[in-house]
Amino acid sequence: MTDASTPKGKIRQKAILNSAVDLFIEHGYEGTSLDKIIKVSGGSRTTIYKTYGSKQGLFLAALQSMVEDLYTEYANQYDENRDWEQELIVFGKIYLTGILTKRALGAARLIYSETVRFPEIGSWFYTEGAQLSYVCFAKVLENHIDLDFNMLKHISKTYIEMLKSNHYLKALCIPSYSPSEEMVDEDVRNCANIVSVFLKHQIDAKQQ
Repeated sequence: MTDASTPKGKIRQKAILNSAVDLFIEHGYEGTSLDKIIKVSGGSRTTIYKTYGSKQGLFLAALQSMVEDLYTEYANQYDENRDWEQELIVFGKIYLTGILTKRALGAARLIYSETVRFPEIGSWFYTEGAQLSYVCFAKVLENHIDLDFNMLKHISKTYIEMLKSNHYLKALCIPSYSPSEEMVDEDVRNCANIVSVFLKHQIDAKQQ
C-alpha cells in the first residue's frame, strides 16, 4: 500500500478522489459502489476504509479535494502587491471559472439532489463550501481594508453570491450552457464594480 504522506502517495490518493467524484456524478451516490471506484482507480477496499472510513467519507473527501483545488489555484496567483479592487477581479475570475467546470457543476447537482436523503452531505457543503468561501475571501480583504471583519464577511458573501447569480445558475440548470471566457470576464467585472462602489462608501464613511 502506498503511503499517502509521500508525493507518490498523494498523487495516488488524488487519482482515487478524482475517479470517485466522477463516478458519483455519473451514477449518483446510491448507484456508485466502492467496487466501481476500486475498479476505475485501482485502489483497494482496505485502503479506502482505512483512509476514508466509508463511502460517505470518501465522497466528502472527494468534495473537499475539489474545494482545495480551487483555493490552491487562488493561492498560487496571490500577490500581496495587488490592491483590493484588483483582488476582487482576480479572485472572482478564479472562483467563477472553478465552479463552472463540468466536474464542479456535476458535483453541485449531485449534492442538491442527495441532501434530503443525506442531510449531512448538504450540511458539509454549506459549511465547508459556501461558508468557508465567505470567510476565506473576507480574510483576504482584511489584508487591504480597515473595516470590521463581520462587515467584510458580509461583503465577501454578497460578492460570491453575485458571481453565482448569472452564468453559474444557468449552467447548473441547463447542462448544455457553457459561457465563454469573455462572458465570464465581463460578469466578474460587473459584479466587482458593484461591490467596489459599496466598499468605497463604507471606507469613506469610516474615515469621516
